[in-house]
Amino acid sequence: MFAWLLAVIGRPLADTPTALKALSLAHFREQPLEMGDMTTLEDIARVHTGWIIWRSDVGRWWATRRGPVDLDAIRMGCAMTLDADDPEALDAALAAQAELTAEFAADPAATG
Repeated sequence: MFAWLLAVIGRPLADTPTALKALSLAHFREQPLEMGDMTTLEDIARVHTGWIIWRSDVGRWWATRRGPVDLDAIRMGCAMTLDADDPEALDAALAAQAELTAEFAADPAATG
């Protein structure tokens, strides 16, 4: 039953609960953050409050909007989710999204 799990882990597991725990943690394990990274993550989140910010287990930086995005805003280039190689690039992408969102809100034709 757990043959595929044993192949992934590379060694037999003594009991099923251990196997289930390993399975649940293997895919969703978070990469530990350095103290400097955590400050950067918190700084980005503090500036861009309408976004949820996180760093993936492979080190990419991500942001997802907290609320919905209007279809017309999407057509203007507003994104629901962004990713970047580093915190500086994510911050720049979020700043660009803030400008697009402001332009969309100021455009009477776009808001109907």
